[in-house]
Amino acid sequence: MNKNLNYKPLDDLSAHILEELQLDARLSVTEIGRRVGLSAPAVAERIKRMEDEGIITGYRAMIDHDKIGLTVNAIITLKANMTHAAAAKRISEIPEIIECYNITGYNCVIMKVATPTTKRLEAIIGQLQMIGETNTSIILSPTFEPKIIRRN
Repeated sequence: MNKNLNYKPLDDLSAHILEELQLDARLSVTEIGRRVGLSAPAVAERIKRMEDEGIITGYRAMIDHDKIGLTVNAIITLKANMTHAAAAKRISEIPEIIECYNITGYNCVIMKVATPTTKRLEAIIGQLQMIGETNTSIILSPTFEPKIIRRN
């Protein structure tokens, strides 16, 4: 994964626009403009520029897993016994793995899994154990809501 490490600090208005989008990505540019003190076209231009520069990488809906039947959520770490590329390919084929990160330390990958049952979680763990050594923790509840990046 290549990331462009060249960055320019955001000015206060762009940072404020990002804050508003993180709080509610469905806000109209007119409403964002009202909140940050800019015209709708100026807000739209700044948002487009941040999208083009890769600062804004997408817009997503937050889902309550319980309400769609994915009541068992877990964090699984993996120490792979094969090449990273081979492990990544096999991991990517498991649809219940909803987040996956390369990490440092003893394990090389950490994943978030959302499944309907513990039986399905057990099957996923079995699949992952063919890739390497796993460690699984079932998520009981969030400690706090996801944080947004705020202006300084």
